[in-house]
Amino acid sequence: MLEENRQIKYGAMISYLAIILNSVISLAYTPWMANQLGKSQYGLYNLAYSFVRMFLVDLGLNAAVSRFVAKYRAEGREDKVEHFLGTVTKFYLVLGAIICAILIVVYFFLGDIYQGLTAEEIVTFRKIYLIMAAATVFSFPFLSQNGILTAYAEFIPLKLCDLGQKVLSVALIIIALLNHMDVVAVMAAYAGSTIVFILVKYFIIRNGLHLRIISQKKDQEMRTQILQFTAWTATTTIAEGCTYGLAPTILGIVSNTAQIALFSPANFLEGYFSTFAAAINDMFLPRISRYIAQGKENRIYPLMVMVGRYQLAFMGLIFIGFLCVGNTFMVTWMGPDYQGAYLCTVLCIIPDMLNVTQQIANTAVIAENKVRQKGIAQIVKTIVCVILSFLLSSKFGALGACMAICIASLTEFAMMNHVYQKELNLDIRSFFRECYRSFLLPDAIALAAGYYLCNVVFAGVGWSSVVIQILVVVILYTVLVWLMALKPEEKAFLKQKLLHR
Repeated sequence: MLEENRQIKYGAMISYLAIILNSVISLAYTPWMANQLGKSQYGLYNLAYSFVRMFLVDLGLNAAVSRFVAKYRAEGREDKVEHFLGTVTKFYLVLGAIICAILIVVYFFLGDIYQGLTAEEIVTFRKIYLIMAAATVFSFPFLSQNGILTAYAEFIPLKLCDLGQKVLSVALIIIALLNHMDVVAVMAAYAGSTIVFILVKYFIIRNGLHLRIISQKKDQEMRTQILQFTAWTATTTIAEGCTYGLAPTILGIVSNTAQIALFSPANFLEGYFSTFAAAINDMFLPRISRYIAQGKENRIYPLMVMVGRYQLAFMGLIFIGFLCVGNTFMVTWMGPDYQGAYLCTVLCIIPDMLNVTQQIANTAVIAENKVRQKGIAQIVKTIVCVILSFLLSSKFGALGACMAICIASLTEFAMMNHVYQKELNLDIRSFFRECYRSFLLPDAIALAAGYYLCNVVFAGVGWSSVVIQILVVVILYTVLVWLMALKPEEKAFLKQKLLHR
């Protein structure tokens, strides 16, 4: 348990570091890279990357690996783990062969598909397409690696590999560009860094975990369980993607390009907010699976309250910080024409702020194999979102689309709370009381005082104003939450974790 806690602690820290690095890359490195390559080659890079990466979308198999391996380990059935991985590997190999065949066929029709490219661009595109396609086909049989490391609570090596791959990729691309190499070298650098860390993960699993993949005779029951779990997980993933993915299309039908542009910053910032919120997702899966296997489901609720309160404290800072500083930030970042994107972003992140406190319950849904209920909730969310988007976007534009997303997400939130209450026997009313009650007053004071200070006392436009306002909110929020919201044992825990190893 101590080792698992250490893995969660440092794994979360590395996750947050990786998110910050990605933010820096998006704001600073990516524009430089685009400038070095030029519009044509940078466009080809993104075209090849986005097209081929579609085939690496996780449609549920990785979640299945995490869930079933964690379950079998909790039950002490290590032999079942190896047989399960053998079955999953067959799935990946079959899917990999199908994807390989598709990519080969597409290669010969690239000129017909992308008729807007010049003859010279097609020649270059074929080269980078081959590099990316080869890396994708090589990667596919290893997609279960993250699920395996998660199930074994090896979060430090998992997150270090993810961070290392990003750093190596950026470093190699910078070297290539500084040596005046073209987009082919840039794509090779990206693909090479991906393959390097796939091999690193393979070494960790093979030699660190001493796992073997055993091929066995057909196990129809296991295959059925995998397919059922994967089908509903894939449904959830696809439906969730449609919530934001369809919004620009609907705006294009009932509104105009200006509203699509206004929606984009909100979509971008919500993505970062949800990424921060999900940084510790699945890290508690092994522990929850162990509780279920040992008949100790009563321990899930206290864990949910504990983690929920820490998440509320941390993500509350980002949420209230954006409410106070977001208007200044949006105008400084995107310009005065995008001021309306502030309210759009607020509407999008309100449901995320509620969901962030219930990650343990969401993980328990996976561990208890209640993914069918989650899939149904996501389908309802998507249907509600699409209907409301058409109704509201025609009148309110991007704001209407974000209103639809907010209402649909809150509908799904209510449905999942019903699942937590009825299917997982979690006392949701008590959870809201224990998790939120002590935060209501300090958060309200922080929001009111912070908004006044940022928009009246320290009002201004520009990055210097943004930095000053952020510092004001951070100090104000931290002091209020520390004095009024956190319990003595929570303060002691944070002091121990922050001041000691």
